[in-house]
Amino acid sequence: MITRLILPVGQGAFYVEKFQNRKNIVYDCGSIGNEKKIEELIEKCFERNKVIEAIFISHLDEDHMNGVGKLLEKCKVKRICFPLITEEMKQVLKIKIMIEEAIGNSYSDFIKEFIENPELAIKKIKEDMEIELIEILPNDEQDIVEENNKKIDGEDTKNKKIKRVKKKSGEDIAKEIKELKYNENKWELIPYNFKQETRIIEFEKNLEKEFGKKISLKEIEKIWKKNEDNRKKIKKVYENLKGNLNTNSMTLFSGIREAKIYTQYDSSYVKVGCLYTGDYEAKGKNKWKTLEEAYQEYWKWIGLIQVPHHGSSLNCNDALISKKAIYFLSAGEKNSYNHPSHKVVTDIRFTYNNSLYVVTENKGLEIVLCNDIEIYHTFSSFGQTIEEKIKGEILNSCV
Repeated sequence: MITRLILPVGQGAFYVEKFQNRKNIVYDCGSIGNEKKIEELIEKCFERNKVIEAIFISHLDEDHMNGVGKLLEKCKVKRICFPLITEEMKQVLKIKIMIEEAIGNSYSDFIKEFIENPELAIKKIKEDMEIELIEILPNDEQDIVEENNKKIDGEDTKNKKIKRVKKKSGEDIAKEIKELKYNENKWELIPYNFKQETRIIEFEKNLEKEFGKKISLKEIEKIWKKNEDNRKKIKKVYENLKGNLNTNSMTLFSGIREAKIYTQYDSSYVKVGCLYTGDYEAKGKNKWKTLEEAYQEYWKWIGLIQVPHHGSSLNCNDALISKKAIYFLSAGEKNSYNHPSHKVVTDIRFTYNNSLYVVTENKGLEIVLCNDIEIYHTFSSFGQTIEEKIKGEILNSCV
């Protein structure tokens, strides 16, 4: 039996997969303005020192990872998978945080430290933590993995319990996790790190228009510090961006490629795979094609799909939301971004006749997979989930 929890964090993302053999997987853990809610959910979802086999971080934004530090404090996390942190990525994220904090938003110290140096960020939480940090290479940079791993192996982290490696997009992370199965079928965890340069290019072009000259990313911090007029111009360009200034987004397939069930009448396949999409930009033919090709071996087995970027129309694609699957998204009830898009919601529900669960700070979703049984249950209080209310009733039929 597997329980998937789409937890009620509001404008953010916190998704947990609990396996019957006590294995746990997490995809993202964060929320804007709901840090206390994240802490409460972590407390209710995990006992102290509970083992989490892997945390997958789609990208290093506060609404997707500002709860990761708390998870590390409370649980025994074996590995964290996240998009490769390049020097360009560091530069863009530092600029983003600098502007965000100037306009009233905040980033935790853990996120800032993790962007700068993941090993040191983890050491601050727990000096003797034994953990593997897995950076997933962009899908178009697969040939540099061996060279980079040699470089990292030679770095002095001053904590030999922290192992930092790079892996290719499309590599199965579940190979490292013993007994991760569903009905004796081997479970797979397939991350892909996609570059997202559209907004960065737009940001640079609009900076050039605003200042009347080309400005590199490296110059922005210096120009920012010069005077208030410069800061106003940079903030104006940033706030007019059509979406977030992110460099990468890491998706994840979590499931099995074949689940055949037999009845007295026939046999059929159950699609137990889930595609977590983070803030992936699926808008546009080429971007959709890139995602489609990355998971070409898996679409047949995907029955549950996260709508990208809280249901934003800027990240969605008809080819994605028209697949015969059940969809979900996380968004704050009164968020300032107007997520989810009314068009995206109506297209999923009415144009393509698919089911959609909108998870907020007041409503979560629990999915129980057990042999040929799939139960979808919404809940307002974590204590009222299927695990607490009716799991005992279905366990007998699952043995």
